[in-house]
Amino acid sequence: MVPRKLLLVRNDRLGDFLLAWPAFSFLRTALPQTEIEALVPAYTAPLAAICPSIDRVRIEEPDLAGVGDGERFSRALRGCEAEWALVFATRLPLALALWRSGIPHRLAPATKIDQIFYTHRLIQRRSRSVKPEWEYNVDLARHALELWGCPIPELPGPPYLRMDAETVQRSRTGFVERHGIPGHLKLVFLHPGHGGSAENLTPDAYAYLGAGLLQDPGIMLVVTAGPMEEEMARRVVERISRPDRTCLHISREGITRFTEHIAFADLWISGSTGPLHLAGALNRPTVAFYPKRRSARSLRWGTINEEKNRLALQLEEHAEDRVELDRALGLIRDHFLSPSCP
Repeated sequence: MVPRKLLLVRNDRLGDFLLAWPAFSFLRTALPQTEIEALVPAYTAPLAAICPSIDRVRIEEPDLAGVGDGERFSRALRGCEAEWALVFATRLPLALALWRSGIPHRLAPATKIDQIFYTHRLIQRRSRSVKPEWEYNVDLARHALELWGCPIPELPGPPYLRMDAETVQRSRTGFVERHGIPGHLKLVFLHPGHGGSAENLTPDAYAYLGAGLLQDPGIMLVVTAGPMEEEMARRVVERISRPDRTCLHISREGITRFTEHIAFADLWISGSTGPLHLAGALNRPTVAFYPKRRSARSLRWGTINEEKNRLALQLEEHAEDRVELDRALGLIRDHFLSPSCP
């Protein structure tokens, strides 16, 4: 039976949350009459609030009182009247809290001991990393639709996150005026931080890439960072040593405002981190550097933009090899910066 109210749970890191958006869109298409609520941590809640597939946001507050994960989840679920919960990534405290919540039907990947607390499970073996994370999420959503006897729709395509075009244009205009950037230059965003995600290139490697990109006279390099990554970003800017063609942007106004800035990037370059997946959700052109470990490769953690808009590069962790970095520069130019590119 189709649920009247559905709770979606992907309450971990920003990138993981965004890789569930194709599944959210898939469910929204299949269930136009169902109220869809999402349980998310406080720091991704502003994005959940603008997700077109989500009707309501239930916030998991930070553990400031030392009550523990189980109690936190229980508090967040209090008063939830969902008939079904779809959990895209489970942990034991979450599984227990959902079991105690009174939600009668709960579906999650079959994972370790957690699975005994769910009424429905799907064997996925995600640790084998044989397909993209977003595809595992869609598989779970499809299994739910099959359980409910719903027709299976086509998967909607990107972009999964749309910003108001006038707002984005105002943001871009204000940005280029503030930094004195000629309006005809392409804005290439270079984000050297990784926020604790997969291992990344070093600041020296990013500076080398940035200097190489500036051989193209038609671009302006925007080095971006979160509040805790400012020192690294400044180091990259200093080592590029082209103040006329490089500017620094530190995101201090929250994730929604940073999203507006990413939305006007002509190209986004970074490691596998949350802002990369924001750029992917917006269907911006992206270049991503991935470690060669199977669990962290692009096959598993690829972005959700169109194939023509993404370039995934596997480099050695902390790569400093100029030959390999030059190869990456050539691929970036060919894919996004050649005269034939739009």
